[in-house]
Amino acid sequence: MEFCDTVSDAVEALKKIPCHMAYNVTVVDKAGKYATVYLSPDRKALVTDQRVATNHQEKVEWHRHAKATASVERERFLLHRLTLHDEPADRFIGAFQKPPLYSTAFGLGFGTTYTAIYWPKQGIAEYRWPGVHWTQRIKSPVEGKRLIRFPMNVDALG
Repeated sequence: MEFCDTVSDAVEALKKIPCHMAYNVTVVDKAGKYATVYLSPDRKALVTDQRVATNHQEKVEWHRHAKATASVERERFLLHRLTLHDEPADRFIGAFQKPPLYSTAFGLGFGTTYTAIYWPKQGIAEYRWPGVHWTQRIKSPVEGKRLIRFPMNVDALG
């Protein structure tokens, strides 16, 4: 994706990239255009105008996984925030550090490892963990390390 300048470029690239499992990739460009592409090894890439993506594509196919990851609930929460709330970006971003978007179910394999925030116009990417922020310039990232300790909680939603 680092070689794509527009959403159209990214979508065309994603359609050609083989994948070994299902992925949901949301792309955004400097012009504010966006798309979510559902990738899967057993079907063609599906390009949508969805503004959010969680752990399912179009409809839930694996119900136990969707329940364990709260996929539908998180999708509804995000869509609700985007459509019914007029809030500053920092407040919206802050919601990703709390349930239902943030999960501490690491013991079950469903914990949130980090939140990525992209600012295409500024050329900046931010990576966030509770209490830790790391900002990088997209065109000139600085190599570094962060030590993050994750709780081994088994709660489904934290």
